Amino acid sequence: MIDPLYARLGAYAALDEADFSPLRAAAFEPALYDRGAAVIEIATALTHVFVVAQGWAIRYRLLEDGRRQIVNVMLPGDCFDLQAMIAAKADHGVEAVTALDVMRAPKARFLGAIRANGRLATAFWWTAVQEESILREQIVRLGRRSGRARIAHLFLELQRRRTLAGLAGGDMLPMPLTRDMLADMLGLSPVHVSRSLSALKRAKLIALQSGGVVLLDRRGLAALAQFDPTYLHADAMARLA
Repeated sequence: MIDPLYARLGAYAALDEADFSPLRAAAFEPALYDRGAAVIEIATALTHVFVVAQGWAIRYRLLEDGRRQIVNVMLPGDCFDLQAMIAAKADHGVEAVTALDVMRAPKARFLGAIRANGRLATAFWWTAVQEESILREQIVRLGRRSGRARIAHLFLELQRRRTLAGLAGGDMLPMPLTRDMLADMLGLSPVHVSRSLSALKRAKLIALQSGGVVLLDRRGLAALAQFDPTYLHADAMARLA
């Protein structure tokens, strides 16, 4: 059920089945959430580490007036809320975008699994490096890119992350994020999102289908967004060799 996680970790360290055994023994338990359900609520104590097995989720912050900023999207293979390791309270919320299947482990057992294997710990360190890089890129996306470029950059990032987790690549990107969610993530209005999507369609860079986006011209999208995938650190294995 957490094969996408193993695919991601395998991109960061030379791991075999024996390396994964402490993780398999870490008392992961399944949890299912309906679309729109709260996985983590702001200000609650964090006691478990989560791994997305299937589905999509969003991590967000809320302002006092109710406005929401989505800061990241969690995809299959993503591990989140390592803040549980320091007995922190959640400074963010996590919501299921689709029906969500996660595996969760108590923080003490998860930490024990990481301590048991140095290569496994290195791989998780790289996933933390990647998440920090994604958040930095989100700052640049919001502060320096046009509406069309923000959308193009996000689509390319999500597709690259799915490929890294061993999920189907190609030109089709499942897209359960609503236009309101895209607006909350990209600092745009829903109207601006719609206009930007239409402009990308007219330029024959994307096509919209039920439930997804077809990336018709990845090079064109990358040029528009100035997308450089090195921030995702997919070449970590090469640097460790």
